[in-house]
This record gives sequence, structure tokens and C-alpha cells, in this order.
Amino acid sequence: MSPNGEITRIVIADDHPVVMLGIRALLKEHSSLKVVAEASNGRELLALLASEPCDLLITDFSMPYEDGSGDGLPLLRRVRRDHPSLPIIVLTMLHNPALTRGMMAAGINGLVAKGAMTKELQLAIGAVLNGRTYICEAMREHVIDWSPSAELDGAADPAVLSRREVEVVRLYAQGLSVTHIAEQLHRSVKTVSQQKNDAMRKLGITSNTQLFEYARTYGLL
Repeated sequence: MSPNGEITRIVIADDHPVVMLGIRALLKEHSSLKVVAEASNGRELLALLASEPCDLLITDFSMPYEDGSGDGLPLLRRVRRDHPSLPIIVLTMLHNPALTRGMMAAGINGLVAKGAMTKELQLAIGAVLNGRTYICEAMREHVIDWSPSAELDGAADPAVLSRREVEVVRLYAQGLSVTHIAEQLHRSVKTVSQQKNDAMRKLGITSNTQLFEYARTYGLL
């Protein structure tokens, strides 16, 4: 699978032992792929990458990081900042267009849904090791007409949400009701409800749980 037939040294990271076992099993099918280190949280991963030479990182998107206060995009950005040329494949169970674009903007090279790992992880590895980007079938529509110029910087992408929509999402994710948000921001309940709905529509989010995940991932909590 390596473009030169050499051994590819791989670091894998996931906080679920069963997923880690599955990754190892898939990689063992190729003699040219060797797992040289494993991490179960963001802190371990950063320490490993600083000390263990590797050719590829395969990591879960949502892992404990910074004492559990953050994960996802902040961790990916840190890895990319510290290791600008390291190929990164992300495994995730999240199917959210905004998060998909955020991961791409953070500089990852491959994205595979965990449900399609058996079918697509090896395809992703082959593509990434040959210098190409791989997005799994289930998420390709998320990045149609997208380019890195839409990179997220900070709490939320200003091209995606307005400042007022960000305020509503932040407060709602903190547990305030629409009525309480309206009182705090001195807006009508109808206006706040509309801004919440507009934000969800722009982000491709269909549930309050996904809205909370977006707020947590983008540092709005």
C-alpha cells in the first residue's frame, strides 16, 4: 500500500478499545503497514507524535483533550500546527456538513465514517499515502463547492453564522431556553427562535443534540 513498497509507520488514536482493535485488525492485512504507537486521548497523542516518528496518523475525531474540556477541531488544529506535513486520516461517527468542512479546513487528508471503516479505511490509506485527499462516500456531498478559503478561525465561521446567530447558539447550548435567551439579549421570542432555526439550517443540523455538539466542538461552551 506504501507508494514505494516501504513500511508505513502508523500512529492510531481512539478512546474506544473496540474501535482500536478493529483498526489494528484492518491494518494487519497489509504487511507494509505497521502500528508503532497508540493513544487513547489527545494528551497522549500529542506526546506520542512528539517522540515517535511516524508516516501516518489515524485518529478518532472526538477524544478527551485538555482535561476533557475540548476535543475535535482544536486537537486537529494543534496536531497540524505541530506536524504540518504529517498525513492525517480522521474516523468519526458525526455526519454534519459544518464539521466535515471544519475538519478539512483544519488540514486533514482523509475522512472516514466509522460505520464504513471496514470498506473504506484501506482506500483512504492508499489515497493519502499517494498524496491525494480521501473523503468517504457518506460525506462527499458535504464538501461539494467547498474550498479551504472557508476555513474556520475561532469560535464559529463568520461566513456560516451571523454574530447574532452565534450568540443564540452559544446561550442555547449553555442550557437557556428560547424565552430566557430573548430576555437576556433583549429580543423577541419570535426573533430568537428564528435565529436558532436559521443557524441550524445553515449548519445542516437537524437536532438540538447536534447543535450542542457544534457549540462544544467550536468552543462556544
